[in-house]
Amino acid sequence: MNRFDELDALLKNAYAPYSGFRVASVMVTKEGSLFQGVNVESVAYPTTMCAERNAIFHAVSEGAKPGDVAEVHILAKNSEGKYIEAFPCGACRQIIAELSLNEAKIYVYRSNDDVS
Repeated sequence: MNRFDELDALLKNAYAPYSGFRVASVMVTKEGSLFQGVNVESVAYPTTMCAERNAIFHAVSEGAKPGDVAEVHILAKNSEGKYIEAFPCGACRQIIAELSLNEAKIYVYRSNDDVS
C-alpha cells in the first residue's frame, strides 16, 4: 500500500460531524516508524484537534523526542468527498517545527499522483 492509499484508508476514522472536512496524517520518524492521526472535531471548536498534531502527539506518547520527526504526510476530503489541499495550521506548524528541529518535510496530497 502506498502512502496515499494509507492516508485515504485512514480518512474514515476522522470525526468531523460539524464541518464534514476530514483530514488524515502520517508522521514518519527518522528511524522510519509511522504514527497515524486524524482530525477530531468538537462542538466546542477550540477543543478540536488536527490530524497532524494527533499523529505527532501519538509519536511523543510512544517516546519520540525533538528531532525525531522527519516527514508529515497529509490528505483531506471536503464535505462533498472531494480531495483538497490541506496545509498545516499555525499550531501544527509550531509542533512540527519544534519536534523536527525545523527539518521535517511536509507532503500535502491532492491525489495519488499530485503531491506538494
